[in-house]
Amino acid sequence: MGDALVLMYHAIGSRSSQRDPHNLFVPPERLRRQLGILLERGWTPLTLDAYLRGDVPRRSVLLTFDDGFQSFLEEGLPVLRELAVPATVFVLSGLLGGRSRWMADMPDERLVDADGVREMVGAGLDVESHGWDHSTLAGAAAVTLKRNVTEAAGALSELTGRRPRAFAYPYGEHDGAARAAVADAGFAVAFSVHEKAGRFAVPRVDVNPVDTDTTFRMKTRPGYSTLRRLSGRVPGLRPALHSLVGRADRT
Repeated sequence: MGDALVLMYHAIGSRSSQRDPHNLFVPPERLRRQLGILLERGWTPLTLDAYLRGDVPRRSVLLTFDDGFQSFLEEGLPVLRELAVPATVFVLSGLLGGRSRWMADMPDERLVDADGVREMVGAGLDVESHGWDHSTLAGAAAVTLKRNVTEAAGALSELTGRRPRAFAYPYGEHDGAARAAVADAGFAVAFSVHEKAGRFAVPRVDVNPVDTDTTFRMKTRPGYSTLRRLSGRVPGLRPALHSLVGRADRT
C-alpha cells in the first residue's frame, strides 16, 4: 500500500456550527479548493485498486468519505466529477435510506439509499463498508462484530455485485478483536483515524469545515499525524495551535 496520504472527509455541504456541532460538513467550494491545492502541488489521487496494489507515486493521496451522506452525492460527487478525482466512500449497510440517528444532537441528516449507492458505483467511486449501524467496534460483543463486519459486507456485496475490500471503523475506534473480525471477513485493509495498528488500522487525516488553506496544507505534510498525537498529550496545546493558524468561518 505504500506511503500514500489518506484523507478522511464526511459530509459535503453548508451547515452552521449549530446544525453541525461535530464539524462534518465541508462546503463544496472548499472541497474544490482543497482538491485544487493538491492537484496544483502535484499530488496523485488514487483509486482503491491502485492504493491496494501499492501503485503509489510520491505525493499520492487516497480520498475517503465516511457515512454515506446524501449531501455527498448531491454536492460532493459533482466536484469530484468536475476535477476527475477518484474517491472511496464508506457506507452503513443497515442505514441506507435512513438518517444519522447515531448522533443524538444531529439525528436527521439524510443518508444515501440503495439507488444512491448504485449511482456512486456507476460514477466510478469505490463504495466500501463502514459497518451496519455506526456501532463502535472497540470492546463490542461478538454479535455486534458479526453484524457490523460480516453481515454488513454481505449486504453491501448483494447491492454492488462485488465484495467490499476496505473497512472504516465507526468513530475510528478498534481493538484486537475488531481488527481480527475484519481480517477474518476477508477485507484487504481497514482504516482508523489517528491510531494505527498495521494493515487493519491504517490512520487517516481528518479534514473538516474549520480547516483553512493553511491548516489543510499542514495536514498534507509528512509527520502531521505524529505531531497531532503528540500535541494531544499536552493540555491546551492543540487549541493554542488552532488559535495561531486560525479557523475557517462557519457562520
